[in-house]
Amino acid sequence: MVERQKDSWENPTAFLALKQLQSNPRVKYIVIAAPNDACHLCLSLVGTYPKDQVPRLPYESCSLPHGCRAFYMPFIEEVYP
Repeated sequence: MVERQKDSWENPTAFLALKQLQSNPRVKYIVIAAPNDACHLCLSLVGTYPKDQVPRLPYESCSLPHGCRAFYMPFIEEVYP
C-alpha cells in the first residue's frame, strides 16, 4: 500500500469516486487500472486492492506532463441480488 502524508494533492473527483466505491456493499475490491502508455509509476499501482488499502489517486509522483491517468474500477462479485 502506498502511504501519503498529505491529502492536498488529491483530485476531488478521484477522491469522491473512491469513497463511493468503498461505501458500496456490493463492491468487494477496488481495482486500479491505467492505460499502457501511463508512466511506470502509475503502471506499478495497477492491481486489485482490499477496499481499505487502496492507494490514493492521482499518483503524486506521476511523471506524465498532463498528470496521472490511473483510475478506479469496482470489483463486483454479485451483479444481481
